[in-house]
Amino acid sequence: MKSRVQAALVLLCLVIGRGLHAQANQDSLLSLQGSSGVLNTPNAHVQREGTFDALYTNQKDNFPGLGTPDWENSDLFSVGLFNFAEVGGRLTNTSSFVNENEIRHLSINGKLSTDSLTSRFRFSPALAVGIEDVGGQTHYLATKYVAGSVDPVGWVTLSAGYGTGPDRMKGAFGGLELRAQDWVTLLADYDTRNTNVGVRLTSPTLPYIPARLTVLFSAPVEHTQQDLVISGGFNLPLNFKKSSRHDAASEKPPVQRTLWGALTARKVQSPAPAPVSPPQAATPPAEPVAPAVPAPKPVLQSDNVQPETVVAMTALRDRLVKAGFVNVQVGCQGQTLVVEYENIRYNHNELDAIGVVTGIISQASIDGLEQLRLVVRRRGLALLQIETPLLPLRNWLEGSATAKAPELTVTQKVVSESGINWVLGSDNPGHFKPSVMVYPALLTLVGTEYGVFDYQLSIRPELQLPLWHGATGVARWDLPVAWSGNLDNGQIYASYRTAATMDRLMFFQAIPLAPGLVANLGAGKVLDTTNGVLNELRWTPGGGMNRFNVTQSWGRYSGSTRNVLLGSYRVFLARRDLAFEATAGRFWEQDKGGMVSMQRFFGDTSVSLYFKDTVTPNDSKRWLQAGIQFEFPLTPRRDMKPRPVQIRGDEDWIYAQETGIASSATQTANYIVPDLAAVPAPTQDLAIYFYDRERLNADYIVSHTNRIKDAWWFFRSRL
Repeated sequence: MKSRVQAALVLLCLVIGRGLHAQANQDSLLSLQGSSGVLNTPNAHVQREGTFDALYTNQKDNFPGLGTPDWENSDLFSVGLFNFAEVGGRLTNTSSFVNENEIRHLSINGKLSTDSLTSRFRFSPALAVGIEDVGGQTHYLATKYVAGSVDPVGWVTLSAGYGTGPDRMKGAFGGLELRAQDWVTLLADYDTRNTNVGVRLTSPTLPYIPARLTVLFSAPVEHTQQDLVISGGFNLPLNFKKSSRHDAASEKPPVQRTLWGALTARKVQSPAPAPVSPPQAATPPAEPVAPAVPAPKPVLQSDNVQPETVVAMTALRDRLVKAGFVNVQVGCQGQTLVVEYENIRYNHNELDAIGVVTGIISQASIDGLEQLRLVVRRRGLALLQIETPLLPLRNWLEGSATAKAPELTVTQKVVSESGINWVLGSDNPGHFKPSVMVYPALLTLVGTEYGVFDYQLSIRPELQLPLWHGATGVARWDLPVAWSGNLDNGQIYASYRTAATMDRLMFFQAIPLAPGLVANLGAGKVLDTTNGVLNELRWTPGGGMNRFNVTQSWGRYSGSTRNVLLGSYRVFLARRDLAFEATAGRFWEQDKGGMVSMQRFFGDTSVSLYFKDTVTPNDSKRWLQAGIQFEFPLTPRRDMKPRPVQIRGDEDWIYAQETGIASSATQTANYIVPDLAAVPAPTQDLAIYFYDRERLNADYIVSHTNRIKDAWWFFRSRL
């Protein structure tokens, strides 16, 4: 019987596209094996781009050579990196095997799909290739597969494929998803081991967090050791914005997404033809009405500024200061309005600050000025200049959603201040205005031989005091507040627990050497046991696509010397929100080698995949490790004003999880060496505190102008 089922599924794989067509963007959710799909089998779709999907399940798997455990818990996650790719991981914890073995197993999953391409063609199914349980020393749940999916009527997805096993998906498999309602999906699949049935319930988007909760009930049809499987999780857009569901644009006529929608859809009546009017004599079109043009004003000269212009510019400066900006200067040069500012409040993205500044400028009534020159300062240093005509900018910011964005000229070369008539008075200097950044630090040990999840949670208060242009004093404390039992004194991971300490006390001075070329020099207590220097040199030519960086550190700790010298190159495809970086040299723990990474931005959240290849200094042993890293702002979109002390969160909080890559040629054990390929980062980091996580450049600003308008519309009622 099993061979007949497999033969039928193979035939379905071959002819699945005849007369049917794929439908992209099906909001595919996680299967119980970690890839988007049905129950225990994948479909050929990938989850929506820019989403994070997590799932817990108590389903029991069959472990080759060990059998089926008495109980099993698995935590799975997946990220939609592109509209054709997803990547994820799995932590499985089992116990009480017949031979009393225990397993804690970490694995990586990935899938590539033709979904974004084949959905455009009517007679072409979506096709996918995928792999499960990659990396590590053991591969209990490994398989490789190919799959195809079609959506014949919009509310049904048929999938079939072939896998390599060794247990589930060893041979031909298939599945069916029937969307009865937006929140109810009926599921059935054959995974070459069992036939399974289930139902998935999906909640609407939650009120304050744009996440959807999922609950999945499933069970095998055949009699096995598995009872009812209960799974639960959530799906979250990484940009924290609600996403609207839509069908593929190529579908004509529209396809109902649910069975209930198909049953209740009303037949659309064709509109009655309009009565034919008798022919009339042609009338010439009306002359277009020219927009009202303000009366010409005298051209402002550098030595002759009109009094009303001075009053208007003073009011503009006061509004910018009131909005929370520092180092504000407002002036004019001929017919150009010049505004300089530094943003220390809108810390998710510098485009938010640009949106607020330009929005306030668009509301100012300053006659006779036609151009805007905006100078962006960071830590008192002028790093970027934006020029644009004022009238198109005003019409765009205050107009409809279809208004065309004005042309922006963005350059790293700031025009000299000579010849500019500045409004006299306080410019609200930013130096000697301290800020205290408070954020959590999380150390985790996941899926080890001694625990499922061990951790230490610390609170890090960090005092930053701007001194003068480019100079900052920094003091940081690390205060552990909670940890798991395995980190208690005398336990297996006690050495990982740290004591409360001041772990950094440094002085930094940033020096602009040329447009796009900045040096950052630091000295003091680099870490709690290391005193020395920490310097970096950064060059970003042109619009920001290429970036070169050198990091150098020297320090003394425990009677030894620590030398760090690293070079890196980064290419940033701003329109794709995609960056690739390679780093090589001697790292913080004195291991030598390299690291490559790929970073994808989704709004202000980024996801990075990285690979490390380094050699440790004491034993000259080579280690290969790979992981995934999440970065996002852990602070409100608008922080408090700096009066007298600003309290805020971390604009770039990082969490990473990695695994060893075991192979006979390099390493034989899935052991994770801590702190390999660690790059020491100054507190006053050029990438973050000066260049807004590498996004303060012409390419990013020009390709994300809509964020400027969105920010103004979001904040203007809150000013």
